[in-house]
Amino acid sequence: MEGIRVLYVGREEDVDRRAAALRDHEPGLTVDTATSGSGALDALSERTVDCVVSEYDLGGIDGLGLLNLVRDTDPAIPFVLLVFEGSEQVASEAISADVTDYVPVGEDFEAALDDLGDTIYDRAEYYQAEQDVAMLNDLARNVYERITDAFFALDREWRFTYLNEEAERLLDVRAEDVMGENIWETFPDAVGTTFYTEYHRAIATQEAVTFDEYFEPLGKHFEVRAFPAEDGLSVHFRRIREGEDAAGDHLLELTNVLTYDLVDSIQSARDALERAEANGADAEELEDVENALDRMDDLIDHSVTLTTER
Repeated sequence: MEGIRVLYVGREEDVDRRAAALRDHEPGLTVDTATSGSGALDALSERTVDCVVSEYDLGGIDGLGLLNLVRDTDPAIPFVLLVFEGSEQVASEAISADVTDYVPVGEDFEAALDDLGDTIYDRAEYYQAEQDVAMLNDLARNVYERITDAFFALDREWRFTYLNEEAERLLDVRAEDVMGENIWETFPDAVGTTFYTEYHRAIATQEAVTFDEYFEPLGKHFEVRAFPAEDGLSVHFRRIREGEDAAGDHLLELTNVLTYDLVDSIQSARDALERAEANGADAEELEDVENALDRMDDLIDHSVTLTTER
């Protein structure tokens, strides 16, 4: 997980001192400062920020006004409001305004640094994990759109969760008509065939299967590779025409590996997020997200190897 970058927004006379105190107390944080709403928005547009920490009294704008401005820029970024002694009523207003969290601060600012540091780490680590999942989803979507072979994904209940255009063409269906539908109800003639037994075997053994089979209702012969994951099955296939060799297609192998592992990596990241949320964003739980991202680097290396063999 990358280091956490904080934007501390406060009044000009106190902001540098308090930001320095936060840096000293939490050396793992990178803390930048702003003293106005416009300054905060400029900082958010110019650099990556994982958490905004704001005082309530900022002079020209209050902390809740800044919260609204920040939400217009990034609805998901953590926003932690400092509620100083004497302004406790602000806390309830902040909750109503959808603040991420608030930290009470007494006369001694340094006394609140333990709570502030813990809050920043918990909220920012969860935000970073969400961004990692979004990146994985984007990568998966890009790979799916680049696949020239037909591809569809099923969940554990055998329902379609994704079909690319080539799958629609070969199966003679529209994605919008079959998404969420059970594959065996959509293609009842496939029940009891090699497609049925091999897909079930892949799920039962959690091992990939490869086969080629003719499907009479469509009048087509398919080469199929199906990859199981905890959340379902990823199926890659293409039509085999008479006299065509089904073996040795490195491009198919590349897309198989990429999409199968991307789906698995995304699921691992989502599972880690759920555990993090349930356990208060424990740092050890979020290591699973980092491992999923490391897997992406391995996939890139493997894709280079496969393509150079073509």
